[in-house]
Amino acid sequence: MKFSFAISAISATTMAIFATLAPCASAVNFIVIQPDDMQFYDEWNPPPYLPWNGNYPGQAYPGTSVLPWINKLREEGLTMTQAYAASPKCGTSRYSTVTGRYATRSSHGRKQAIADGKNATNPADASIPNTKLRNIRSVDDGQDCRVSNIAQAFESAGYETGMVGKWHLSKDRLVANANGTYAGVKEEIERCGFKDVEAMYPDNLDDLSGSQDWSIGLSHNMEYVAYKAVEFITDNAAKDWFLYVNPTVPHGPDVAAAMDVDCRITTDGDFTGQMSDGWSVVGMTKEFRDNCTAYRDNVKERASQSVSNDDLGAIWVDDAIGAIYQALNSTKQLADTFILFQLDHGKAEKDKIWEGGLRIPQFVHYPNGISGTPRDWSSLVSTIDIAPTLLDFANISPSYSMDGKSWKNAIDEVNGSEEDWRDNRCLFFESSEDRAVRCGCDKFMLLSDTSPEEVKAVSKSWWSGKEVLFDLCDGSEYIVANSTTWSPEATDISAVKPQKAQDLKELLQCHLDRTDPTITPLYQDCAIAARHTASKGKGLLLEEFQTAFKTKLAHRQYSTSGSCTSPPCTAGAEARRNLRGYHNLGSVSARR
Repeated sequence: MKFSFAISAISATTMAIFATLAPCASAVNFIVIQPDDMQFYDEWNPPPYLPWNGNYPGQAYPGTSVLPWINKLREEGLTMTQAYAASPKCGTSRYSTVTGRYATRSSHGRKQAIADGKNATNPADASIPNTKLRNIRSVDDGQDCRVSNIAQAFESAGYETGMVGKWHLSKDRLVANANGTYAGVKEEIERCGFKDVEAMYPDNLDDLSGSQDWSIGLSHNMEYVAYKAVEFITDNAAKDWFLYVNPTVPHGPDVAAAMDVDCRITTDGDFTGQMSDGWSVVGMTKEFRDNCTAYRDNVKERASQSVSNDDLGAIWVDDAIGAIYQALNSTKQLADTFILFQLDHGKAEKDKIWEGGLRIPQFVHYPNGISGTPRDWSSLVSTIDIAPTLLDFANISPSYSMDGKSWKNAIDEVNGSEEDWRDNRCLFFESSEDRAVRCGCDKFMLLSDTSPEEVKAVSKSWWSGKEVLFDLCDGSEYIVANSTTWSPEATDISAVKPQKAQDLKELLQCHLDRTDPTITPLYQDCAIAARHTASKGKGLLLEEFQTAFKTKLAHRQYSTSGSCTSPPCTAGAEARRNLRGYHNLGSVSARR
């Protein structure tokens, strides 16, 4: 915690005593930076590619820029070389980031899934419309906004909390229709734990045309987003804080056109009549006498006059990150601030569970808290791990269960567990009704009847079917993108390794069972090893999970009907004890 003392006439001896009591370092502050639809650049080791439509994940840096500020975070910090989005869409990825949960945990989405007849064998639709941060009374564990998110956890612990940029987690009726208002969305975000909400964009700009609040011609405005982020950092320099930064670019609409709009027109109002110059931001407009036009001309010049959203947007984002970095440095908070930069999803295969849609760059910069940097960490991590990890670094015990796991201790240079996380951890992925799981080098997909992955594979004569298995490694190393090597996802090896395919299919069914929208959510690791050996405190046997799951259904039947007819129900007290043990263990596991 940061301390500030009001001292008047105090003796030198007393001041010396105060000096010995003062902490040697400030408590950690936290920033999560998540640009919208950004490219995965070549130097960041992008995933292997599927060569259709030129969707090659790796890209050269834009124009003459080398994105110096983003790369400063990478070159001074920890690079997660095997980081994933739990769901490869803008809104679903943001939900998993702020909650530590899979997208299908959304209480709003579960209500819709129940109405649609979805269950463990008919997967729910993991989509942006179904993934909102709302309280839903009709579903169990439905307090996503009031309880189950990282902002609420930080605020409850006394932190200042803020959000700038794109939100994307409010219900459509508050955003893209004539009844939606900026104030209404802002109030909802504040109720969800973000006390200071500024420069906020409720949704994608091209989805806001129906709302009465957006008639003043809003557009991307990274100077204002950066200005408000810097303002939050400087205003709270004497406090502990958490800030969620969501640049609206490089996502459309047209970034080049946005740069022709007056930067004094903002989400918080039109300031053209109140300001002679633009927003004064060190690292952006300050060097151009606060003239946004002159600054933006410089961005275009560094983009080599490219008009693509990718090029202009990336440079604009990088400059904003530079402004944040410099504000932290000038206020002497940089060394004690945990900065996490990541993409919201892979752009090459957005919305799809190919590696090109799921794999993301993730860089962590925290000089006083992570030793031995710069260095790489090659284990499997996901957006669901961010919330538990940040709270672990802050020494905050969350009041709700999560799917993710903290990697705070795992990354320790001396006592960490990088190899175990890389070889034995399993991650699950959700997009629409498609699901996938990756354990070590193996990845298994369970596809829906309308899966775009299967359509593409069949069109290229690679493979066909709804259940496919891939080996993502060359020997022991994950295959990264290059211009000559196709992705292993072009080759289904399920016929060669039928037992491996069966193991992962059962594992994925475990995930579908525990995320069944019709039951009280279960938070518990599903692991291949659990099929054969005791969990030793890390999780139940898969068979035990299935028994507990069936017992919960039976218990639900008994509690609603008063009758007990199914075998799991009549198993009695022992089965119910198993279920309680399963549920409790899941809560403990979520905090590790």
